Amino acid sequence: MSIATTLAALQNVHAAISGIKSAPTAIPSNLSTAALPIVLVWPGPADWQLAAMGLKRQEREYIVRCFVQPVDQDVAGPDRGYQQCVTLLELFGQAYQDDPSLGDSVDQLRTVSDSGVSGGGFELLWGQTPYWGFVYRVTVVEKGS
Repeated sequence: MSIATTLAALQNVHAAISGIKSAPTAIPSNLSTAALPIVLVWPGPADWQLAAMGLKRQEREYIVRCFVQPVDQDVAGPDRGYQQCVTLLELFGQAYQDDPSLGDSVDQLRTVSDSGVSGGGFELLWGQTPYWGFVYRVTVVEKGS
């Protein structure tokens, strides 16, 4: 297994979620509103271990950021971005539970946690623009020889 393979497997799962417009494997230079909601994945920290029989084991956290739309300023009424996040947040959790091997690309998903709906914050800020969205942290177990 490789980090690139896991990134691609995660993005395949994300691209299949209803309502997601873009799930690229490369980080774009900017966020086009035409591509929103967009899912971007950063490889996070990992534990590398030697396993039995010469196998190698890696447990890496992948940081999945879903940017839904810029936070509206000075707009009366409910913000559509918040409402869309509530729906997508649930769909992501279900997708991970339905496919814990990411299409047989990894050994297993060990832990999955989410940030809940966010209206910006440092993890959902792009070019000084706050975005509605959420962050999942997915720990993936990979074994190889």
